[in-house]
Amino acid sequence: MTKRQYELLDPALEPLRALGPLLKNGFVDHAPMVAEALVAMGQDGRAKSWVEANLGNILPANDSAAPLDPTELEGAVGDPRRQDAWRSFFHHRLASGPWEPVLDQWADRLAPGLFAAAAHGLIRVGHGVRALRVEDTPLRRRELAEGLALWAGPYQPLVTHRVAGRPTFSPKEALARVPLVPLAHRRNDGAITTALEQLPHAQGFAAVISLIDAEGDVSALAYDIASEFAQVFLYRVHTPLTAIVFTHAITAVAAILNIAPIVKEVTTRKLVSYGWQTAAGLHSAYSESPAPGPRVLPPEAPNEIAARAAQHGDDHVIKLSEACLRFHEATKNERFLMVPAHARAMLPENPVVARR
Repeated sequence: MTKRQYELLDPALEPLRALGPLLKNGFVDHAPMVAEALVAMGQDGRAKSWVEANLGNILPANDSAAPLDPTELEGAVGDPRRQDAWRSFFHHRLASGPWEPVLDQWADRLAPGLFAAAAHGLIRVGHGVRALRVEDTPLRRRELAEGLALWAGPYQPLVTHRVAGRPTFSPKEALARVPLVPLAHRRNDGAITTALEQLPHAQGFAAVISLIDAEGDVSALAYDIASEFAQVFLYRVHTPLTAIVFTHAITAVAAILNIAPIVKEVTTRKLVSYGWQTAAGLHSAYSESPAPGPRVLPPEAPNEIAARAAQHGDDHVIKLSEACLRFHEATKNERFLMVPAHARAMLPENPVVARR
């Protein structure tokens, strides 16, 4: 990534300055993450137009809230009613001085609730961090602040019970041992966060976090987790909903790898461990047994994936395609070149973007 490649990111982020983290339908706004993903894929000329085409769906920000007092922080973690206060807190905290220690402190503190806002807090942080590593600008600091607030306010740990001394497995072997939420207890018609609240009904899920060992080569482990969930995407995505759900398993791991170069190694290991747990939770809550079957697709050329994602215009398609391109560059695993086409087939084009 170069400064020249990222020259068009801040103009794309500028229209979002007065807007908040949510859409009018109550879901999370993806616009800043999409803009950064487009830039990272070399589609920087489309970033500003994509944002402008989708501004009408985003709620305005409430910037009048007082920042949280340091004595309030612990009590406010996981309280979405304090979202605006968290935004104000992180904007003030990151207004000046080094941003890296703030990231490390809060990524470590918030790692167990990595699933916050269906992992969108983590994912937005990851996009913001990558942009800041290219160049430190006020708008990119704003992105990091917004992402951390979106992580801290809706902070949501999954049911967890670590089991010391139990055997550990590769992500592929571990995934086969993840219990599924029984159909009678599934709540998959609404938000992803609601669906994962049913994980206590999957007997034994609490111990899933102990199925993998995060003490070895942590980057290799993260790549293996992403590779396994690319396979999950090809075998188990058969509806628009499942395409959206399993996109987050891959993009969450990509976000962790964006953060990893900045934070302490122990923080990265925590993030990968809870990232695995989150991806396994999505599998438990949404996967069918048996799987619907593989979607056999020819690998696409990387430059074609980037262009087709930008033309398609769906936010999840864009972010997933960028993550897959980066994972393929690192691993040479061709399944990452198959996933984007499957996502495009499952998810409708963004009509506003397609008309432009």
